[in-house]
Amino acid sequence: MSTKHRDEASKAERLTSLIYAMATTRGKVTAEFIGNYLNPEGSAEAKEKAIERLKEEIRNEFGLRVISELTADDTTYYRIDRDDWLLPPLEFSPAETGLIALAATLWKDSKLQSLGLNAAARVTGAVDGVLTPVAGNLLPRLSMDEPNFKQCALAVFNRRTVRFDYRDSNDVPSRRVVDLWGIGQRYGNWYFTGWDHSRADRRVFRLARVEGKFAIVNRGKAGTDGTYHPRPDDFDMNEVLLQFDAATQPVLARVQLLEDSATPLRARAISETQDLLEIPYAGEQSFSQDLASYGPAVEVLAPDSLRERVCAVLDAAATAQHHIGQQLDVQQIKFRPSRPSGRGSTAQQVMRNIELIQYVVAHGNVSARELSERFDIPASKLPDELAMLSLCGVPYGYPNELINVNDGDYDAETISISNAALLGEPQKLAPMEAIAVLGGLNALRSVPEFADHQILGSALAKVNEAVARFDGWNGALGFALSQARDHDVLGLLHRAVAQHHVLRIDYYSAKSGVHAVREIEPVRMIEDGTLNYVLGYCRTRQAVLTFRVDRILSAELLGERFELSERHEPADTMTPQYASSADDESVVVYVAEDAVPAVEAYRPVAWSTARVAGGYLAKIRFADALVAAPLIAREGGRLAVVSPADAKEKVEAWLSRARAMYKD
Repeated sequence: MSTKHRDEASKAERLTSLIYAMATTRGKVTAEFIGNYLNPEGSAEAKEKAIERLKEEIRNEFGLRVISELTADDTTYYRIDRDDWLLPPLEFSPAETGLIALAATLWKDSKLQSLGLNAAARVTGAVDGVLTPVAGNLLPRLSMDEPNFKQCALAVFNRRTVRFDYRDSNDVPSRRVVDLWGIGQRYGNWYFTGWDHSRADRRVFRLARVEGKFAIVNRGKAGTDGTYHPRPDDFDMNEVLLQFDAATQPVLARVQLLEDSATPLRARAISETQDLLEIPYAGEQSFSQDLASYGPAVEVLAPDSLRERVCAVLDAAATAQHHIGQQLDVQQIKFRPSRPSGRGSTAQQVMRNIELIQYVVAHGNVSARELSERFDIPASKLPDELAMLSLCGVPYGYPNELINVNDGDYDAETISISNAALLGEPQKLAPMEAIAVLGGLNALRSVPEFADHQILGSALAKVNEAVARFDGWNGALGFALSQARDHDVLGLLHRAVAQHHVLRIDYYSAKSGVHAVREIEPVRMIEDGTLNYVLGYCRTRQAVLTFRVDRILSAELLGERFELSERHEPADTMTPQYASSADDESVVVYVAEDAVPAVEAYRPVAWSTARVAGGYLAKIRFADALVAAPLIAREGGRLAVVSPADAKEKVEAWLSRARAMYKD
């Protein structure tokens, strides 16, 4: 970066330039130089802290290690350890490449999915690779919407000790100090485990019950005796989750059905006396969200803790619906078909800089149009992005120490990049990239009777070689899927999918509000958090449809088998399909940042062009405004209908009726 532009340099430019300089130069990047560059007006202590933050950021965001060296004249120099930076020579078969790409697509969060697909392409070399045919009859859908997920995962993989405030399932608060061993997802909820110094034993924690942020604890202060308990060599987070599931005793809920729209709950009941049901459940938080989504159609009678939690979810939804609906004026908001990606964090911008450099260097010459489309950069903004890249290099360096982008012609139709040094070489996976790819592969590994376990095993081994220097990635990520039993509907569906049996189901449709008998040819099961779906060809509707398992009141085999054919091809999708029509009402919904994955499943037709009140606005087509009400209630304050006015009124009245049952 030249002196002329240093005052206007963005954080992304500074970080890109420092990575470039510490990886490619010797004898120029001193502690004093970095401190002055990052914080020119700060004190010596402030500059030292800036350097430590830089080292931590480079480690956690890019998987690179910054090494300090003290010379004979007592000058400290910094450089990036390049020994574990570049990708090793790995060869992937087409089947392995397809599975790795499939693993990345399992994530519901579109940003993480995009990150994973980019990482998969870099590792396998299949830049324009196509997904392999879906292997296996059951596929999980993974979410990452916990606010502390990234911090927890990085602490796991860095083998850190953390301190945090925790509120258990009985709402009892405590402070814990834990040596973190693993993190995993169970039925859509994230859990982590390790040695709990506060209890002198292993413990499993639910991430959503952590209050505030994690604090990293120095090793010497890890526990009462200062002893660090490392992760066992045979540790497997999958096994931890399965054992935890087996040890969790279900609780019995008593609920009263008040309207027909709560009919699907009958399928989960173990006893039923007219409209009084007894339903077993394990996770109170997720079950309370399920019950809240039925609104005034069901009342929880017992236990009291579940009743109170359902009331709290409805209260949060109603409060958000009232306040957000009053604050926003949709007429002043501009929309476009896709959600704005925004510039994102500094690390995300730097990663995109490096990915763009690598892509152009690998292809020699790339059209400006191709760059715009591949990296989602508006054509009008691309010259500015390229100009910023050309300012990156050795800070205050000479022209030959800066990245050369098209010899300064940023408006050309064809772009080339040179003098990019190691930034132009394919690098190992950074932490979040590894989570996106390895997380998906480990989720596939947890699927019972997965069709391609041998291919999956070889793909996992090779991807682990492509991950930057973090210890124990593979065993530290775990997933536990629903266990199907032979005697229940889920078990019957699993057998029907595996053996290509035709099914007759009695299915309740939330869209029509009635249940009807269907004949289906089931081809795939999908687990999405607490929900399970079956995808199949419906003979009644003559189309591939998605059916929620908890809305199937009964199912039976017809003694007939079917052969897979062209009519089943649309079922190769891994996303439960939401269908709307042009005649449906367009409803504008406020979406908090961490609730985006929940809304993307409803295929919004437009998004606000910029962030609104810390989130986004999405236009979704619903057959009726009240179709949105269960979604608003389930998310408990993270969503709100803001337009049109009659839709807001309907949802608010629906929530008001639901809350009235729980008020004295």
